[in-house]
Amino acid sequence: MYYFEIVGHRGAPGQAPENTLLSFERAIRTGVDWIELDVRRSRDGVLVVIHDEMVDRTTDGSGRVSDMGFGELERLDAGAGQRIPSLQQVVDLAKGRVKMDIEIKEKGIEEDVVNTIKKNGIESQCMVSSFSYGSIKKVKELCPRLVTAAIMDEMPEDVEKYMDTLLGVDTRILMLSKKIVTEPFIGEARRLGFSLGIWNADTTAEIERYAAMDPEYLCSNYPEMLVEFRQAHSII
Repeated sequence: MYYFEIVGHRGAPGQAPENTLLSFERAIRTGVDWIELDVRRSRDGVLVVIHDEMVDRTTDGSGRVSDMGFGELERLDAGAGQRIPSLQQVVDLAKGRVKMDIEIKEKGIEEDVVNTIKKNGIESQCMVSSFSYGSIKKVKELCPRLVTAAIMDEMPEDVEKYMDTLLGVDTRILMLSKKIVTEPFIGEARRLGFSLGIWNADTTAEIERYAAMDPEYLCSNYPEMLVEFRQAHSII
């Protein structure tokens, strides 16, 4: 039997355009435990859900997210007629239905993200994650009770020092790229008290491999595959 919490990476981008309300709705209906979403800030200060610094890859537009007002961003086609949503729109869709892994993609928006979480009363329904230690530290200063996670796609030069630093701000979740995950590292992280997530398991072989490492969280661009796998291996 395997048990891990299923994270829909940017929703369910295998079924709908990433980081759109349609993608998140598909993931929720599939039965994920979490949706992961990427947050940036528009020129006029609106928190928007988009991965890249530029809109070029995921929309029919061109330019930098931070150079565009929300009205401009909202008019772009993000695929299948979908629009770039605001963080508030995603919260309105997901609140009470699924937990949210809110990834901070740029420094300087930490306070706005925390304020949105507090305003909506979803402190217990989300975690805030980032590649940036500075962003994680800032979030914990602003709201110590919020759960935070450090995202890793490469090993730091001094692994032990890095993990000690995270523990110093009460960050106890590591979200690891499948490119760097190893059994010895997982063993050391668990010894220090970290919970672990792995991203992204997108094939049957990858799901079988990484589920066997017993992570607390398993992420995928095809979360329906994770749901089917977990159901197939349930003892119920």
